[in-house]
Amino acid sequence: MPGIQSFTYLNYGKETVRGTPVAPTRKWYGKASSVLGFDLGLNLHTDENFGRRSQVRRMTQTTEDVSLAIGTDAYAFDDIWPWTQLKGGMTGVGGAADKTWTATPTLSGAANNPEAFSIDVGDDTQNWRVQYGMWSEFTIGAARQGLTTLTGTIFGQRAIKTGKATPADNTAVKIAGSWWTLKLASTFAGLPGASILTNFMEDWSLNVRTGLLWDHVQDGNLYGSQHVESAITGTLRLTVQSTASAVSEFYDNMASQTVRYARLRAVGPTLGGSNYSAQIDTPFVVTDVQPIGAVKNNAINLYRIVCELDDDGTNGITPVIVNSVAALP
Repeated sequence: MPGIQSFTYLNYGKETVRGTPVAPTRKWYGKASSVLGFDLGLNLHTDENFGRRSQVRRMTQTTEDVSLAIGTDAYAFDDIWPWTQLKGGMTGVGGAADKTWTATPTLSGAANNPEAFSIDVGDDTQNWRVQYGMWSEFTIGAARQGLTTLTGTIFGQRAIKTGKATPADNTAVKIAGSWWTLKLASTFAGLPGASILTNFMEDWSLNVRTGLLWDHVQDGNLYGSQHVESAITGTLRLTVQSTASAVSEFYDNMASQTVRYARLRAVGPTLGGSNYSAQIDTPFVVTDVQPIGAVKNNAINLYRIVCELDDDGTNGITPVIVNSVAALP
């Protein structure tokens, strides 16, 4: 019998020592096809002359890399996994049921030391356990009619065929797209007091490049040896209604090359003394504005906006998540 979609999975767990695999402890409900890729660096020796009218007679493996292209259309408040790649060593802070996670990366030179994860991926036919898995990039986004989505790319040191772990079901609260709001301000400190822009945002997506790179050296192994931290960058895309704010906040600031500040925030059900919430504060510069870039309901004009995340010398991207999780799985 072949493996089937109903029994396809992707589960993960934090490694104590990077590259030493552990049994995953958390279920990930995401897409279940075209997830795992292998790069064995297969050299076919096509330039080798061996006296015959053909090119391929043998093959040599030169590397052992794996990649994961993962995603979910039901992103949850408890899914802090991608944010761990901006700042390592986080825990959920708070004495009550609600735990606050602040994933603000250091941008001034000190290492952020993000965690590596072991990941089980497979179906009822075969399980592979990927070790030293880390996110190279991820995109979180939402539209009004739907749930918050997350897609991303993970590199891994190697994948080993082994038995799968069986973590408990994941019952985390999913983030509805309509829960997200947008604030804009002229300073980082001005975001809390800024007003939510109403009758304005239609959808948004934020692509974060973690700056994590996979490194190979000549050490006698086909697999890579370590990750390296480089620059953290990101792109914010928005679709907004054709109002005066679309012009003043985006076109005018693009024309004047003015740094602005955004707060994207979703608030969910009651949790302990507060609520589930996800908040992303960031400086940004506008790089592209498409007036009337789309039309809603054959009547309402929309602007499409592209922004690059900025570093004002003090503040960069600042995600804060409130959920029920106290420690990384």
